[in-house]
Amino acid sequence: MAKINHNNYLDVVDSVWTSAKQKGIMHINSEEQSFNGEKFTIKGRDLINFGTCGYLGLETHPDLIAHSIELTKKFGTQLSMSRAYIRPTYIQELEELMSQIFDGNKVICYTSTSNAHISVIATIIKSDDLIILDQQVHFSVQFPCKNTKLQGTEVKMVRHSNYEMLEEMIKENYNKYKRIWYMADGVYSMHGDLPDTVILKNLLDKYPKLHLYFDDAHGMGWDGKNGAGYIYDRLGVSERIVIISTLAKGFGCVGGTAIFSDPEMYRRTDIFGGPLSYSHPLSPANVGAAIASAKIHLSKDIYNYQSELKELMQYMNRRLKEKNLTNISSPDSPIYFIGSGLNKVTRNFVHRVLREGIYVNTATFPVVPNDRSGLRFTLTRHNTKADIDLLTDVMAYHLPKAIEEEGDNIERVYGEFGCYLPKNENNLAVNLINNSNLIIEEYTTIHDVNAEEWDFMFKDRGNITHLAMQAMEEIFSNNEKLEENWSFHYIIIKDKEGKLVLSTFFTGAIYKDDIVSPENVSKQIEEARKNDPYYLCSKTLAMGSLFCEGDLIYQDTEHPEWRKSINHLFDFVSKVKKEIDATVVIFRDFEEDSPLNQIIEEEGFAKMRMPNTNIVSHPKWDTKEELLALLNSKNSISNIKRYVFKYEDQFNVTIKKTLTEDEAEKHYQLFLNIKKANHAFNFFAYPEKTAKILSKYDNWEFIEFRLKDSDELIGCIWFFIGDNHASPLIVGLNYDYVISHHLYKQVMYYMVKRGNDLGKAKTYLGLTSDYEKKKYGAKSIALFGYIKVDNMYNLDLLSSLSN
Repeated sequence: MAKINHNNYLDVVDSVWTSAKQKGIMHINSEEQSFNGEKFTIKGRDLINFGTCGYLGLETHPDLIAHSIELTKKFGTQLSMSRAYIRPTYIQELEELMSQIFDGNKVICYTSTSNAHISVIATIIKSDDLIILDQQVHFSVQFPCKNTKLQGTEVKMVRHSNYEMLEEMIKENYNKYKRIWYMADGVYSMHGDLPDTVILKNLLDKYPKLHLYFDDAHGMGWDGKNGAGYIYDRLGVSERIVIISTLAKGFGCVGGTAIFSDPEMYRRTDIFGGPLSYSHPLSPANVGAAIASAKIHLSKDIYNYQSELKELMQYMNRRLKEKNLTNISSPDSPIYFIGSGLNKVTRNFVHRVLREGIYVNTATFPVVPNDRSGLRFTLTRHNTKADIDLLTDVMAYHLPKAIEEEGDNIERVYGEFGCYLPKNENNLAVNLINNSNLIIEEYTTIHDVNAEEWDFMFKDRGNITHLAMQAMEEIFSNNEKLEENWSFHYIIIKDKEGKLVLSTFFTGAIYKDDIVSPENVSKQIEEARKNDPYYLCSKTLAMGSLFCEGDLIYQDTEHPEWRKSINHLFDFVSKVKKEIDATVVIFRDFEEDSPLNQIIEEEGFAKMRMPNTNIVSHPKWDTKEELLALLNSKNSISNIKRYVFKYEDQFNVTIKKTLTEDEAEKHYQLFLNIKKANHAFNFFAYPEKTAKILSKYDNWEFIEFRLKDSDELIGCIWFFIGDNHASPLIVGLNYDYVISHHLYKQVMYYMVKRGNDLGKAKTYLGLTSDYEKKKYGAKSIALFGYIKVDNMYNLDLLSSLSN
């Protein structure tokens, strides 16, 4: 079977961040000709800097600048040779100073913290180790861990700072591995939260195989003795604790550091630590600054700087509390996160703050969940209490304004972040649809929906006519397995004169989270599902269903109330999601030019690529020659002649309107062959009764394939017939005949032929095997879906499973 086009994580990032760039809140070019840490110049305006991670402000310290210049004058701009050959005197000096900061433990310095992770993880992790990643550990840690899979190392993931889950995973795997590594951040870069070092110390004492690996880049400088960082100050390093820190951020320079207590780990990494040996060393300019910073860290000055920053942090915490902002960050770190909810609200909020002359960061999906985006800012010694007063005043004023302007509800936003909104505040519970003149009809079964109205909207949009929906509801009700029972939710919106404005339907069902993941990922997960059938599955509310294709939403975009009808639709989805306890919502099957695309994205949904749909819409043809004359590709014509027409006389093809129970069972088994063999579009199999129930409905028929002189059913098509379209929705195959008799190609031909014989204007050929369908002149149409998740864990875990 041909592969489908899969979602790509980078496509999602590209979509979200491109939108943010267009709004002028990310990928901003600054214009200042010099920088003292206090302000950026953007579009001719000076903006107060609340966005950089130079927590102690050392990047502008005169000692760092002077020593950087001094070493550049002495040694030039670079030493262009591998450290494996020469380690220059200035790097020796730096590493000796860094070792003093970390109480004599061995330190290796790198050009970046990311390079340090690549080097150390590749060197110290073995094939008989287990890596357990915290869900929110920095990407620079996750990336090299994926590479360890190539040597056979297993990589798992636990929910963020969920130590019960961590301990359970340690117990489950304790006797399988020589060492178990838990990898986490010392200070998490998005919300500024901190790991519980007391619990981790207890786990170390309890499980001798447990090892800890930390990225403490955001903890360096502003915390701990000698500014050695949050983790080193509380846990130190040992044969079972490795810390990767930084020469950047609070340290004021550029570069990364690895701190070792185990002499063998240090020796192996120092001898050949990947990029440590095959890339350039730190430049003299960087090392000069780092040496000066190290000397500051080893002096009493570091404690004065730490004290100054912590005084600002205490003041910021007090002001945030006074303003009752949606602050979900730790009070013990200089990283802050103010929740604003939907992406569109966050973009509005950040844009307003930028206009007030303050630079802050934007935090959106997929770094945080769709509904939990926000404004992120950092505090440094460059800031003043007056700056803090201005920022907190501005945020307190503009957050409710942004929420109101984007049509959200301030109570909902505060509740989303677990914050309390006092009754005496000006609660802007805005609901734009209250002024609508539209009539909303909601149903939970198609039997209560007016058949004439429904078919007016959907009779030629795939297998979703009124009668087809009756069959679908019957199939996915009253089944023993949870995944085979769906809830159905219909919405029809009219104006007061009864004119239809918008309509669609949703189904609530258990989805496999890897439904459009790469096949190798789904295969890994299916192994786990042998013991836990609902592993990495989520209750999902999705537009349409997994038993249909076609245009799933009717909308009159010319109607003056159309935009308000969309607000009603989102309100309906939000209500149903709560009613059925769904954690994922999907809008699906929109073409590139759909007027809903931008609107759905602004509601906090992330765009993802869906499988293409393939539609044949030839004029009626009566002979094979006439069909071939409609095709443009000589290769396609040759392929059809060679592999389809040449073998056609070897088959008996019959068409049936009804099936016996025995025939329905055989059809279902052929469908299961396809289902089990194809993980490219991974969903739970349909109920066993499916073919039997479809056999009761007049708008379904069944095409059967047998070899001449044989009664064995080797192929089938479940074929839906609409007024002016056909939809061969399900195919079943005996794989013993796919290669020898080109069975699948024969089935594909009859999908096209039957639609033509019935005189239908178009035939929907389904969501996979684009290449085969294009041979018959099918138009392959790119489709997009939009997803919103309550928790990022499952998506993060799926990403970690992919090499």
